This record gives sequence, C-alpha cells and structure tokens, in this order.
Amino acid sequence: MTRSRLTTLTLLLLIVLGLNAQESTAPAQVTFAYPIGTNGQQSKDISNRFSFNVLYGVNGGVKSFELGGIGNQNHGDVHGFQLAGITNITEGNSSGAVVSGIANVTTESTSGMHIGGIANITQSKASGMQMAGITNINGEETKGFMLAGLANVAAGDMTGSQISFINSTHGHMNGFQLGFVNFANKLKGFQLGFVNVTDSIDGASLGFISYARNGYFAFEASNSEVMYANISYKMGSTPSLYNIYTMGYTRYNSKDVYSYGLGLGTLIPLHKRHSLAIEGITNQMAYDDDWSKLNMLNKLNLTYQFHLTKRISLVGGPSLNFYITEFEVDGKYGTLDMPKTIWDHKGDQNMHYMWIGYNMGINIRL
Repeated sequence: MTRSRLTTLTLLLLIVLGLNAQESTAPAQVTFAYPIGTNGQQSKDISNRFSFNVLYGVNGGVKSFELGGIGNQNHGDVHGFQLAGITNITEGNSSGAVVSGIANVTTESTSGMHIGGIANITQSKASGMQMAGITNINGEETKGFMLAGLANVAAGDMTGSQISFINSTHGHMNGFQLGFVNFANKLKGFQLGFVNVTDSIDGASLGFISYARNGYFAFEASNSEVMYANISYKMGSTPSLYNIYTMGYTRYNSKDVYSYGLGLGTLIPLHKRHSLAIEGITNQMAYDDDWSKLNMLNKLNLTYQFHLTKRISLVGGPSLNFYITEFEVDGKYGTLDMPKTIWDHKGDQNMHYMWIGYNMGINIRL
C-alpha cells in the first residue's frame, strides 16, 4: 500500500470516528447517576429514544420514553412518556405524558398531560391537562384544564377550566373557574367560588362576594308589610347575577326585632327607564336580643324599578314570604305582625307560615 493511499484511509477513518463522536441521537441509554452511564459526560448533548436513569440522569432529549428513580433532566425537547420518582426538568419543549412524585419543570412550552405530586411549572405556553397536589404555574398562554390542591396560576391568557382553592389568570380568561378564591383580569365565562374578582366580565360570577370593576353596586332602603325598615347592599360582577346583604328592623309585642340576611338577585332591563328585579333572600331574626332560636323569614321578591335618573330608582312589587319560627310569644308562634296567611303548618317544635306581601323603597346605584 502506497503512502498516499494510507494517508487517505487514515483521514477517512478519522472523519468517520469524528462523526460518530458527534452523533446527537441514540436508540437508548442507561445511567446510574450522571455522568456514570452509557453516554458518559456527553449524555447531556445526546437525545435518546429510550432513557433509563437509575438515580438521576442528564440527557439532550427524549423521543419516546424516559424513567428516572429520582429525576430526569433534559437540555432539549421531550416527546412521549416521562416518569420520575421526584422531578422531571426539561429545558426545551415537552409533549406527551409527564409524571413525577414532586414536580415537573419545563422552561419552554408544554402539551399533553402533566401530573406532579406537588407542582407543575411551565415558563412558556401550556396546553392540555395539568394536575398537581399543590400548584400549577404557567408563564404564558394556557389552553386546557388545570387542577390543583392549592393554586392555579396562569400569567397569560387562559382558555379552559381552572379548579383549585385559588385560581388566578392575569390575562383574558375564557372559560370556567371553580375555587374558594377566583381571580381573572378579564373574564368571558363563569366563576363559582366564595370570592370572585374580575376587572371586567362577559358572563357571570356566583359566590359570597363577587366583584368586577364594571359590575353592579347599589344601596336600597325599603319597607315591607312586616318590617319597618330594610337596608340592603347589592353587589355583583354583573347585574344579571348579584349578591344581597341586608339588615332590617321592626317591633313586635313592644320589643325590638332585628334581622340580617343574604340573597341572590338578577336585574332584567325592560326599557331605558324600567327594569325588573327577581330576588331570593333569607333572613334570620332576633327577638328581644335573642338570636339562639330558629326564626327565619325567606322572601321571593318580584320588584319593578322605575329609574328616575341613571343612578336613582323607585322600587316596589309583591313578595312571597315563607316564615319558619321556633319562638313562642304569649302562647303564639312568631315574632312578626303577619298579614293573613295563605298556608300554615305546625311542626313538633316550630310553625310554618306563608303569605303574600310587598316590598317598596328607593334604590341608589353606585
């Protein structure tokens, strides 16, 4: 063999070996704890179709399946199914099913199903389903379903559903939130929770407190057939569904009767100057400062509103009253001067009454 041929073969061999050394994709790898594994220190630059990490592995990416006893870390994209005892860390995009005992962290976008014992954290866009024992946090747009024990946070727009103790969407929320506290910058959909807060809403919120900057706020002073005076504060994210907080006063048998109550209402516009309010309210009453006994007045009001101005309205209409009481005063059940009833019933230790009454007063919209 001539010297020139030997030189050529040597160069070709060096090129082939160099290409193999730079190969970025492998069928599979096994790592005990990085860098102790089949790919050694180069594993962080190599993507694998299948990856098995006894304790903890660092790889360039995964295209089908990865299993880690403690954790999996990939500097590139992950596609397929990834399972770790503690954590999965992906510094690229993640798609498929990702499950860990503690946390799944993705620095780019995610799609598919992510289940974390404590948290799922995505710094970019997320789509699909996220389930975590404590929290799900997404840094940009979210599409899909978020379920967490403590909090769901979408820093960008959200399309889909959030269910947790606290739900927060800092962009546009298009969908449904269910939690003790729900927050959305702009909501198109429905919120159900103890406290609901939005900047603006196209939809409805139902809870003990529902607030929207463009919502419904009003004070109302009224009189009825059994109460001398009622003061109500009405607040809701929209006039179509609002909360009612009310207090009342009257006298019976020369003694004071106080009431406090909660309710829900809807305001239906009929014309520029005319509206109709349908409201259900439950009131607990105290007779002679005694709050210990059941003394509950439930009302269904059908109230017409005539708008004198944009903010001031005269209100009035009929009400259906259902009264249940355990109080006995001078041998008679009840602490109200009731009109003629349309139905009554005596229980073992209480009395039920039903009658038609009225409600009239003035409403001031804030």
